[in-house]
Amino acid sequence: MSTLIDTNVLLRQFEPAHVQHAVAVGATLRLLESGELLLVAAQNLGEFWAAATRQPPQGLGLDFATAQAGLGHIEKIFQLLPDDPAIYEEWRRLVTEQRVTGLKAWDVRLLAVMRVHDVARILTFDRAFPDYGVEVLDPMVVT
Repeated sequence: MSTLIDTNVLLRQFEPAHVQHAVAVGATLRLLESGELLLVAAQNLGEFWAAATRQPPQGLGLDFATAQAGLGHIEKIFQLLPDDPAIYEEWRRLVTEQRVTGLKAWDVRLLAVMRVHDVARILTFDRAFPDYGVEVLDPMVVT
């Protein structure tokens, strides 16, 4: 089975002092050890970069070299799903049908990526992540 890793899980792995750090690392390791294929979308990498290089308290405040090394680490561990024009079409359909507004449009874009690439699960700390037919895994309960 394959699982998309949400940006919030990626970011927590680079924040050793965060209360969710150990949970993010542990959940990822458990999925990898179970043979799970762990995936990221280009959107995740862009969001990671933006948050990693933004100054605290909204970001991690990583310098350029550390953020670049973080991207390299993510690219080694997780498989990058290719962008595809069908993602936009699916996203457009979902936001229209579900009447999505505001920041949730980014979550729905990840859902579109998942649908286009036939990914059934996402690992996320976002308890309000819209499921729209996908399994939403909380890192706190991954065993």
